[in-house]
Amino acid sequence: MASKDHAQPAHPRVIAAPLLAVRATDSRTDLAARALAVARSTALGVLGDHAAAEDVAQEVAIVAVQRARSLRDPAKLDAWLHKVAVRKAIDETRKRSRRRTVELTEQHDFPAEERGSTAHALALLAPLPPRQRAALTLRYVHDLPDDAIARALGCRPATVRSLLSRGRDALRETLETSDDR
Repeated sequence: MASKDHAQPAHPRVIAAPLLAVRATDSRTDLAARALAVARSTALGVLGDHAAAEDVAQEVAIVAVQRARSLRDPAKLDAWLHKVAVRKAIDETRKRSRRRTVELTEQHDFPAEERGSTAHALALLAPLPPRQRAALTLRYVHDLPDDAIARALGCRPATVRSLLSRGRDALRETLETSDDR
């Protein structure tokens, strides 16, 4: 029998945490923290910009605190948070494209601890359409299945598979082009 002293520590990645059900005993602070964590990484994958992702995450946290208690199935909080985050992040990309003030591919001002692989991944995702970025982020960052991604994006699982396929093809082409230089 294993002792409690040898229990494995919780995984540090927030996205691997179990679903948080919304109960009367959950504090608004815990709910907001969970919403921030889920929305931040989802929005970052869609937007490719830490500051904008943080803004979207804060908007999602506000919505979560205001509306989460009215969820029909509280066990699906994370799925709902992904959906809200994706929608708000896509709205933000639309605002940006209308303003044309900042190009996503030129945004590489990351904190020192996140330079390298994160910066490279975000630079690769930047030229993709927002829904492809969202689908790839939900699959490869959050490890969600097709049906969960479909719910977050408001589409069918077949559309998710198409978005993922086209996104991977575009990434592959980008990588092959950069290798040829």
